[in-house]
Amino acid sequence: MAQLITISPRWQVNFPAAANGQAADSTAVAVTGASLMVVVVSAGADAMSPKLQVGTRSIPVKVIGHDPVSRLEFIQTEGGEMPKAMAWAEEVGVSASASLQSMEASGPNKCRSTGWVKQVGGKILPLALLRVNFSHAVPPPGTPLLNDAGRVVGIVFQAAGSGNTGYAIPAEAVHRVQQDISDSGHLSRGWLGLALSAELQMPRVIRVLQDSPAAAAGIKPNDVLLSIGTRPVTDYPDAANAFFYLIPGREVRVKLLRDVEQIEYTLTPVKPRS
Repeated sequence: MAQLITISPRWQVNFPAAANGQAADSTAVAVTGASLMVVVVSAGADAMSPKLQVGTRSIPVKVIGHDPVSRLEFIQTEGGEMPKAMAWAEEVGVSASASLQSMEASGPNKCRSTGWVKQVGGKILPLALLRVNFSHAVPPPGTPLLNDAGRVVGIVFQAAGSGNTGYAIPAEAVHRVQQDISDSGHLSRGWLGLALSAELQMPRVIRVLQDSPAAAAGIKPNDVLLSIGTRPVTDYPDAANAFFYLIPGREVRVKLLRDVEQIEYTLTPVKPRS
C-alpha cells in the first residue's frame, strides 16, 4: 500500500439551496496537472454560488464550469491556494471490484468497490457509477477514494440509502468532464446518430439518423452494438455509459453484430444537433 496523503483540514465547499431545493456541501479535491479542484454538486443546490471553507478560513473561489448531468463542478481559488495534490488513476477499468481507502479529514478508512451501478430505482443513469461499501457511514460527496497504489480512482457521489453503501463517480468520468470544462467551461457531448430503445434489453439500433456519422459509416437499423471504443456493450445502460465518453472529433471504433456477422466501423463523433 502506498503512503497515503491526509486531507486535514477538509477543503469543504458549501452550496446554498437553489429555488425549491436544499443546501449541500462537498469535499474539494485537486485534479492532476491543473490548478483546479473538483466537487460534486448535489441535486437541489445552487452550483453557481460555492463557498469554500478550510478549517475556520473562508477562501474565495470562482466556478470554471459545471456539468449538470454528472453533477461535477470544477472550481479555482482566487488566491492561488490549493489543497494537497493527489495522483489520479486514468480509469477504473472493466473490473470494478477492489479494496480502497476513503481519504477523510480524520484519516484513511477502508472501503471496497463491488461493481458498477447502471440504473437506480429503474432509472437508467447517464454514466455508470461505482458501488462502494464503507466500513462506517458514507462520507460526504467529493471524498476521494484511493486504490492500493495511492491513486484516486473515484470520488463519492452520494449514499445509496440506508446502511454504509454509496455510489462514486469513477476517475475516467472526472477526466472526461475536466477536459471540456478546462477548454470551454462546459461539456461537449459526442454524437453518432444512433437511436436505441430503453425498452429493449438488447442494445439494438432502431434508427440511424440521416447525415450522421453512423449513417455515413454504413450502420443499419437492427445492428446490435457490441462495443464502443474499449467499452463492451451488453444492454442499453452500457450504451448510455459509452455514449457519455464520446468526444467530438475523436475517432472511436464501434463493433456491431449484423445477423450472424461481426462488423467494425471507425466513426468520428460530432457535436449534437441543436
